[in-house]
Amino acid sequence: MMETRIFEYAENQPVRIDLGCGGSKRPGYLGIDILPLGGVDYVVDLEKGLPFIPDNVVDEYYSSHFLEHVENLGLILGEMHRTLKKDGLLHIVVPHHSNPYFYSDYTHKRFFGLYTFHYFAGENHHFRRNVPQYGDSFKCRIDRIQLIFRAPHFPLINLFRKHVIQRIFNLNPRMQEIYEGFFTRVFSCYEIHYFLKVDK
Repeated sequence: MMETRIFEYAENQPVRIDLGCGGSKRPGYLGIDILPLGGVDYVVDLEKGLPFIPDNVVDEYYSSHFLEHVENLGLILGEMHRTLKKDGLLHIVVPHHSNPYFYSDYTHKRFFGLYTFHYFAGENHHFRRNVPQYGDSFKCRIDRIQLIFRAPHFPLINLFRKHVIQRIFNLNPRMQEIYEGFFTRVFSCYEIHYFLKVDK
């Protein structure tokens, strides 16, 4: 039944999915979450994948602060790859591994950094460091990566972090590498945004 609904939805408009949306689904997106919160369109155990979504029907996935909670990251990435159209978009937001609040949440399962999705990308045109490619179920091209330095609950400090530190270290990929190589213990990065295209 859910598969039929997705097909019907796809006939009339682009399919954009907010995966692990919680109670704050993005406007214009279908919300999928494990909890029946306000705005959630499909309540699903995402650890079991997305079997109700047909192949090659999704135009875009947005996922904010969800993937760090997933036990089987390879499974969910593979399902996103399967269901996305050719050149489908992914915008993934997760805590950066230097986020000091990351360790307080016992439900966090994994870390993310600059190179995480390069392990799934065929070629590295961004960074000097090369990493091997793992797995066949999820392949992507990296459009860009953005480091977010604003800290929750500290508005005055955020002015400096956002308008000075964030701008400097996001000037280009080389500056991002310099940050991860030398400054993660000086200036904590709170989020990392990945802008990806699925490679099929």
